[in-house]
Amino acid sequence: MVRRLFSVEVGLFLVLWLMLLLVGRSALLRDPGTFWHVVVGERMLQRGHVVRADPFSFTFAGKPWVAHQWLAECGMAAVHRLAGLDGLLLVTASLLAGIYAWLGRRLLRAGFHLLPVGCVLALVLLASSHQFHVRPLVLSIGLLGVVFALLVEIESGRRGLGQLAWLVPLCALWANLHAGVLAGLATAGLAAAGWCLLWVLGRDDSPVRRGRDATALIVLLVLSGLSVLVNPYGGDLPRAWLNTLAVPLPGLIQEHAPLNLTDPLGWATVVLGLGYLVGLAGVFPKMPRITWLLPLIWFVLALGRVRNVPLFAVTAAIAAADMLPHTRWIGWLQRREMFLPPVESSPASGRAGNWLPAILPAALVIAAMVLQAAGVPAPLVGRGWARLDAARWPVPLVPKLQELNRTAPAGTPIFNDLDFGGLLIYYAPRLRVFIDDRCALYGGEFLQAYDHARRRQPSQIDAWQAKYGFRHALVATGSAFDEHLQRAGAWRVLGRTPVATLYAWVGKDL
Repeated sequence: MVRRLFSVEVGLFLVLWLMLLLVGRSALLRDPGTFWHVVVGERMLQRGHVVRADPFSFTFAGKPWVAHQWLAECGMAAVHRLAGLDGLLLVTASLLAGIYAWLGRRLLRAGFHLLPVGCVLALVLLASSHQFHVRPLVLSIGLLGVVFALLVEIESGRRGLGQLAWLVPLCALWANLHAGVLAGLATAGLAAAGWCLLWVLGRDDSPVRRGRDATALIVLLVLSGLSVLVNPYGGDLPRAWLNTLAVPLPGLIQEHAPLNLTDPLGWATVVLGLGYLVGLAGVFPKMPRITWLLPLIWFVLALGRVRNVPLFAVTAAIAAADMLPHTRWIGWLQRREMFLPPVESSPASGRAGNWLPAILPAALVIAAMVLQAAGVPAPLVGRGWARLDAARWPVPLVPKLQELNRTAPAGTPIFNDLDFGGLLIYYAPRLRVFIDDRCALYGGEFLQAYDHARRRQPSQIDAWQAKYGFRHALVATGSAFDEHLQRAGAWRVLGRTPVATLYAWVGKDL
């Protein structure tokens, strides 16, 4: 009993957890969406219903808007009420540590030595790290792992096809947490299509063995797809996902940009992909399983949009644990004592092993949350550990923004660069922002007009000022907007940091 409480998997969790809390102190709080997610969730908790119209901008005030991550946002707001940004950092680090420790556990249980497991996890973490933020996307990384692991288990014969029925309630929950449910449905659909094709071709290695299996599989997938409609917005929720995917975002939102091959994180993704291809090549001339091929699709998607890198990495790690023991490379690993065939445990011990390793991590996370809720300062796990990176956010300007929030009438408009919209919504909620990263709300035409102005025609801000009447502006220091406002003569600097500059209008009314 005691030995299982202090297993290798628990050690993996603790190492990852402490590392994420240390390194992520500021790094996990670099995404502007973190801030407005919390405010949206708080608004819904206070009012008892979901948000249906834009409450934050003056450019699209009152326009119908779907808070399509509403359930996760309510959870973020509840944690924030309890322990502020420290609590959000703790929960995010704990979720990420749990996900990747679980991946390590799968590799260890497949028979791999701790050294190759550590190397695989290090590569997976490095490739995925640029998407580690306090955002609902973290939930989709874990949930896609759960769905893909279930598909792998079914195709390997360790679980029956009927277990896929769990996909229906899982998708219903997932749809209310994050749009990544589309990734889960697509992955399950591709696996099902491959299994049905193998059955049609007369292969005996498919989970689909008869027409009844194929019918049941199709029904389960249809029900899973329909389950996403179980939400407060109905069909407007999936429409909001599709609208976001249709917006041309790469030039504005980093997570939607193509993979940068000059960046170390980009190279880590490529190395992980090449390693997976080498592993897959070791299966031939045997026919690879369908689930072993699916990470290749995610690899291609990751090259086109960095947001997909963690999804590729998690599927690759799960598939590798199942695939590598069947490759010709396994003999090389065995000779170097890096792989030993796993010893089958009894059913009783297997059931106990499912939950015992979670006791110590859960106790530590709960204890840390209690410390934070009580306001006890402590490194890593106490109150006051989380902090905003002054190289990313205009931290010295926050008091000025809060003062403006207190003195200006509610609904006062302020011009801002896109990256600072979430920060304004969080620290100055009585003001109305010009733009933020809720791309489905603003739409492609408005986003492209903003992008054109910030890059090539900063004088457009004068036309916007005449149209909307804003008297303050928060723009990136050194940007085209910043240079234009300095030259215009109608604006006075209220505060400047290396990151952003706050201006006040001093010219005549237009």
